[in-house]
Amino acid sequence: MKKILPLLIFILLGWNALAQVKFVSRFEIQGDPYDPLFEMMRIPNGLVSFRTYQARGFSSAKVFQYLVSDTELKSSGIKELSIKSGYEMVGYDTDGNNLFVLMAKGLTANADKYILQVNLESNVGFEIPAQNLLEVELVEFLVQKRKAIFMGSAEGRPVLQLYDLDDKSIRTVQGVYGNNTNVLQIRKMPELEALEVVVSRKGQYRDLETSIITFDMQGNLVREVKVDQFGEPGQEILEGLLLADENYQQVMIGSYGLNGRSSYQGMYIMEINEFGEYEFKLYTLEDFPNFYNYLGEKQKLKRDMEILEDLEKSKIPSIRNTYSIRDVRQTEDAYYVYFDQYNLITSRSGRPSGLAPNNSYRYDRINRMGYAPYYMDPFVSPNMATQVYGLTSEYQYVSAHFVKVAKSGEVIWDNSARYDDFTTTYPEPFGEIAVVGNDLYHLYVENDQIKASFFRNGERVFEHENFGLELLDENERIRNTDFASLRLVHWYDRYFILTGQQTIRSLGPDGREQIRDVFFMSKILVDGDLYQLEKEQD
Repeated sequence: MKKILPLLIFILLGWNALAQVKFVSRFEIQGDPYDPLFEMMRIPNGLVSFRTYQARGFSSAKVFQYLVSDTELKSSGIKELSIKSGYEMVGYDTDGNNLFVLMAKGLTANADKYILQVNLESNVGFEIPAQNLLEVELVEFLVQKRKAIFMGSAEGRPVLQLYDLDDKSIRTVQGVYGNNTNVLQIRKMPELEALEVVVSRKGQYRDLETSIITFDMQGNLVREVKVDQFGEPGQEILEGLLLADENYQQVMIGSYGLNGRSSYQGMYIMEINEFGEYEFKLYTLEDFPNFYNYLGEKQKLKRDMEILEDLEKSKIPSIRNTYSIRDVRQTEDAYYVYFDQYNLITSRSGRPSGLAPNNSYRYDRINRMGYAPYYMDPFVSPNMATQVYGLTSEYQYVSAHFVKVAKSGEVIWDNSARYDDFTTTYPEPFGEIAVVGNDLYHLYVENDQIKASFFRNGERVFEHENFGLELLDENERIRNTDFASLRLVHWYDRYFILTGQQTIRSLGPDGREQIRDVFFMSKILVDGDLYQLEKEQD
């Protein structure tokens, strides 16, 4: 027995050392419960994190706090800048080595605004007035080449304005304002000093029309690609994600289905050449033999038989729930496409400006880590000023789907992972992927567990594995985690960032228990090879 016990301890320690999700570094900011969270953005050598903060005290003024971290989360600490009394952060962006933060006094469309510019090298802040803008409900704020980009809604119609930070001139962009019109995406093009805007409109016969419009930074129209021919009669684009240009080639990938019924039929890839000519590649469940891999064997067989029956009747098989594109990563010769399948189970009120829950503005998830436009649920981003619209929609997640498709068009592999009907009121994508070589990782947080799935060359190695939150100091313990504050985002390579608020328990030098409340940032490594080692040890 004396020999067996040390052996068991060694095996257990070895098993933990081989965990596929490893916490490798951590940074903490001590504070109080319910302190505002930090927003994050990628910068060339790491991260910039920031918030507005007011100490608990009658005479305390609200300040802007920020810190710059390297790739190991090492930082010189928090720096502070004063802000005008009564103002709150409602938007932000980076351009070069500068952070731009939009401040507003109140939540109304005509609230006074100004822009706080922070030079992240010199740590000098500048206040830039933002005057004479149209009164809109703000949805997006971006900065490119000394031009601030304001996109909002006025009387249910989208408005896009360009504000010169130097001469304070304003240009209202033509071609996006109109009835039954939504701006679905804005993409900065710094290499061409231009903007790409994806616009969706309801046509004469209530069918959706999609346009991809390019403007220069003076607001002049450079090109418009109007997608007026798509698929078979009755089919339409339901969602899309516009990718970065390559050699003047544009690509948009998303889901399509039947006109006016939100009946999803599959995935499309639209390629646009330098002359504005486009062509589509359409994919249905016939092209995705592993679509139902998230089900048990008998259920999958039943669904596969239903697909065969539809195909025999020359029918396009339908996808039963919302089929929403989340992310696309591209290599030299292929796209890795990530979709979620979910069900909107309650919706007692709509979004402002007529935006449907599955047809909302798609913000820049790559650079603005965890950012959500301010009209969304106030618990999504508690640091930013929000306006409550009574949105009580719940999203029941069914499955995550992944496709590797060659740029020449053929599907190389597809697969899926289950969600176990995870339900949330969070209106934006929360799952994150990393693509490294032939490996694809899918991670998300549920309460205090990181859920992970791993695919290699399209084969599912593990699915929905649970990993608890960890500390690096063995002498400390997590006393409490604020689940609502947790955000997990992909950073680079196989590394993710987890942030949130926790209460940590430790022993002081005198042996007494010490408690501290912190905002934390944890760098997490995922390594599917360690799963193979665990199986071999087992």
